[in-house]
Amino acid sequence: MEKKNRFVTDLISRMTLEQKIGAMLTLGFSGVVPRQHIYDYIEKYHCGGLRLSTEGRVFGSYVDPKTAKKVVSVEGKTGVRFQAAPVPTASQYKAVLDDLQAAARRRPLSIPLHFSYDQEGGSSADFAFGGVRIFTKPMGLRATNDPKMAYEVARAVAKQSKAVGFSWIHSPVLDVNSDPRNPEIYTRSYSDKVEDVVEYAIQTCRGFQEGKMIATGKHFPGRGDSDVDAHFQVPVINVDKETMLNRELLPYKKLIELDLLPSIMIAHSIFPAFDPVDIATVSKPILTGLLRETLGFNGVITTDSMTMGAVATRYGVAKACAMSLEAGADLVLMKSESGLVEDTVAAIRESIESGRISAEELNNKVYRILSLKYEYGLFYDAEDHDVIPETVINDKSVVELSKRVARGSVLVGRDETSALPLTPEENVLVIEQMVKNYNNMDWHSGILFENCLKYSRKISYLETMYTYDDKDKERILAEIPACDTVVVTNYFIRGKLCNKEFIQELIAKFPEKKFVVVTNTPYEEVSIPKNARTVVVTFATSPDNIEATAGVLYGKITPEGVWPIQHKLGAAE
Repeated sequence: MEKKNRFVTDLISRMTLEQKIGAMLTLGFSGVVPRQHIYDYIEKYHCGGLRLSTEGRVFGSYVDPKTAKKVVSVEGKTGVRFQAAPVPTASQYKAVLDDLQAAARRRPLSIPLHFSYDQEGGSSADFAFGGVRIFTKPMGLRATNDPKMAYEVARAVAKQSKAVGFSWIHSPVLDVNSDPRNPEIYTRSYSDKVEDVVEYAIQTCRGFQEGKMIATGKHFPGRGDSDVDAHFQVPVINVDKETMLNRELLPYKKLIELDLLPSIMIAHSIFPAFDPVDIATVSKPILTGLLRETLGFNGVITTDSMTMGAVATRYGVAKACAMSLEAGADLVLMKSESGLVEDTVAAIRESIESGRISAEELNNKVYRILSLKYEYGLFYDAEDHDVIPETVINDKSVVELSKRVARGSVLVGRDETSALPLTPEENVLVIEQMVKNYNNMDWHSGILFENCLKYSRKISYLETMYTYDDKDKERILAEIPACDTVVVTNYFIRGKLCNKEFIQELIAKFPEKKFVVVTNTPYEEVSIPKNARTVVVTFATSPDNIEATAGVLYGKITPEGVWPIQHKLGAAE
């Protein structure tokens, strides 16, 4: 491996084994107030970066929504009972990250941390506070029918995020969502058409690159053709090699050729076409053979979260982290704030001392990681820079872009009885799920209802759990008889059950009522009741998309979104 960066090679020559192991670790920081163990990760374990998750004070265990059984336990002894984290301002959170970065820079070699996060759009937003503009999901970007929108959104996401301190984004999703039942990828993909995924991903990666945000293509080699969620089970992607090369792998091939992918995240799935035995995360034929040698990728290979059910239950978390590095990964993502950190460090050390990871390959891994940080300016970003995040977040061009993208993505999937637009004269019941734990003026429960109030006062409201409980069902059945029209949300998010079957029953039970289903996916298999005659697809439950949706419902905003996938929505049954 050619090493041109003398600054980095000199740094590596002075690193201890403990520092090199730490450089290959992205550990977890949940909430917004660091406790002592976070400083231990930095000072004792020399971690290379932190995966930020701002909503909760502790990382939760994975619970299968179908069985309600805990799949993987990640709890440590934290003393925490109330899990909701404080909601900070952007400047307050910036101060937290600046402090953590300062702690890293006080280490003997002053190697900076990377701060990684999810910001795919919609509810996938680890940065969802302080008035930040939350853009639509990738499939919503495709619904705008304008690839330039993907570029502009990526630039805006990078601009807002860099102002706070985020530096490594786990996007774009390069999966081609070819199975409409997919419970993990769905609208996180741009489309089920590979050419659209390529086109929009190129624009997204260009936007991130220009915004100096480290992008991560995921989930290699492709998670779209599956009806299993890797957070809870092991997906087996039974796709032949030729199809994989021409569909799943094509986005990676194109982006690697264009030098637009600084890092790639591996899927916790089995791909029999390349390795019938092991999950890709720990597969040398896939990581080294396919990704490095066949596709010629020279950037950083990172794992997905190693506490996810697919990999953790099969190999054990610490062992799987070491196995992945042996197979060819450079960086492991281990989010659990527990004794698993110490176990993981010990397992990686044993792999190195036993020779399963050679000294040369260890240095190559660290070189790739540190060179990428150097290229993106992390070594030279002072923690006391003068950027005020609020000035960036409130930039008029960013605000207008967010509203423009929302109007361009929302679409009407069905309106067989011309139920739209609603009129101010009809009595409307809005049944709205609680979709986000944040409870500030920008994003909170009831924002669809509140936006509808701009157009009519003859509206009543029912707030429900994301998945209806018995009390929700009773309240709904009691309220419907008094209204003319029911606007009911049926959003879908991975790890939770939506309410499709119950809503189908409601529509059948009250045939005289006008029902409008508002959903965030275009898939009947996932969230659209078969007998729903009027369906509005938002693609995101975030504020600007919901504001646009309310305008569409009352005819004040013309829906501009185009159908983004080959898979068509049939007529209501």
